[in-house]
Amino acid sequence: MNFNALRYEELTLNAFPVLHTEVYDGWILRFSGGEGYQGNCISPLYLSTRAYEDKIDYCENKFREKGLPCVFKMTPNVPAALDQQLAMRQYELEDKTYIMECSLTSEDSLSSEEAQVLSSGSPTGEDGAQENNILAKTEIRLSHEIDDNWLEAFLTLEGMDKDICPETARAMLNAIRKPVYCAALYENEISHGSNADCGRIVGCGLGVVEDNKIGIYDIRVESSFRQNGIGARICRAIMEEGKKEGAQKAFLHVSATNRPAVRLYQGLGFEEAYTYWYRVHTV
Repeated sequence: MNFNALRYEELTLNAFPVLHTEVYDGWILRFSGGEGYQGNCISPLYLSTRAYEDKIDYCENKFREKGLPCVFKMTPNVPAALDQQLAMRQYELEDKTYIMECSLTSEDSLSSEEAQVLSSGSPTGEDGAQENNILAKTEIRLSHEIDDNWLEAFLTLEGMDKDICPETARAMLNAIRKPVYCAALYENEISHGSNADCGRIVGCGLGVVEDNKIGIYDIRVESSFRQNGIGARICRAIMEEGKKEGAQKAFLHVSATNRPAVRLYQGLGFEEAYTYWYRVHTV
């Protein structure tokens, strides 16, 4: 049993309550409607006492009743026999994802140059002038509440993963009962010394704290502002805020196919903890 993976899965379930949850013989069935797998899947987290064939049939019927494809979230703790059985029943493997973690108890995870860049907002290298220009036009703000401006940006900005419908996302976010840290990167419309008039949000991210860990979710950046260190800046701001509140580790989800994002998080000191994937019924 990979207890580290089990705990991260539990923290993720707690961070995003869904519209309806059913616990069935150690499996967690989650229903939210829409198309996103995270909110509409079966998580086989704990040991089973019933036969897999019967349990899979039960889950397929439940998801069919709700007009949803039957989807299983597979982690290192899921028995290989279940993964093989799902494959035999024509469940396709989709969306391989890394869980990456980073210690917040030391600065060893960042090089001195990276730490200086992320804390000061002053990039270096051949693209530094362009990044400095972008960063000078933006201001990052953190809130412990999900306010309307942040929520609208979260629902509007394009994310890295499959989106669920806005109404469902709004309900799920508003249902979070753990401490949250909402980061919003504003584009400064007018700047006069210290009196900056912040305009629209061009980047955002969410942190949720539990068990001395801060989960970082959905770093979203407007397309015209990408590749300028903004995603790293948002991520670092959430990490630092969590550290102030006593979090000792940060963790996040990133698609295995999104190599630029993986490199970004590695630059922040994150390392792969484990991999999960989905088995999706295609029949």
